[in-house]
Amino acid sequence: MKRVSLTIAASLALATSAPLAAQGQETEAAQDGLEQVMGAMSELFPTEPLSAEEQARLPQAERIIALVIPEGTMGDIMGKMIDDIVRPMMALAGSGAKAAVAEGMGVTPYELDLDEAQAAELATLFDPAYAERMERELDAFPQMMREMMTLMEPSLRKAMSEAYAIHFTSPELTEIEAFFETETGAKYARESFAMASDPRMMSASMEALPAMMQALGDIEARMKASTADLPPPRNFAELSQEERDAVTAATGFTEDEIWAALESADFSEEDLEAEAEAMEVSE
Repeated sequence: MKRVSLTIAASLALATSAPLAAQGQETEAAQDGLEQVMGAMSELFPTEPLSAEEQARLPQAERIIALVIPEGTMGDIMGKMIDDIVRPMMALAGSGAKAAVAEGMGVTPYELDLDEAQAAELATLFDPAYAERMERELDAFPQMMREMMTLMEPSLRKAMSEAYAIHFTSPELTEIEAFFETETGAKYARESFAMASDPRMMSASMEALPAMMQALGDIEARMKASTADLPPPRNFAELSQEERDAVTAATGFTEDEIWAALESADFSEEDLEAEAEAMEVSE
């Protein structure tokens, strides 16, 4: 939370201190960069245009999604989820008194052996307003998430409408719409999203977490084992001069620039060449 606040503060400080012309250039550059990133991300999930039949089913699918996700639903659900789930998790992660003490001491909350009363007493030494500060931040966070989800909702509704038009036939959509128009269907539509944030769901996730972490811990070893019979990737030093020339020609970087970039990553030209020589000897 504090990192977010500091980032926002730093951004505001830069914006107010920069000359207007430079400010405009920076904003435009940032916008261009964001658009490039978003464009690249969208290419990861290419979508085909709807067929004529799917397009014909779209209005019916849109009516169904309007029943499933009434306007404002996503924001309300996110606010409830923050209050019921994220707030306790943030407290567990050390967003309270112990975190204030740890920050003042330059350690992590997990290094402190303090009960709640001790932590609260010491926290007032570092930050007399820590309790009010945390409460205000926790109150502000759900509202920010509500706003974000409200902005996201139209795009989500559009995507879901198209998905329904693609995956269901007209007779199936008619049956689905008829169900959601019943009292039970309307209740299901209201409660289905909310049930995803039920504490029971979170509790079940927490119960499975140790097994999941154990499985994740084995991923690196399994990934290495899956590629153990493949030759290791080469670095720039291991390339022939002809291959280096191909890299510089394709990328526009000079060899000096590439060596400088590698050195900034704690690799010197000598280190890389020594590694290449060692590889040749071992082969």
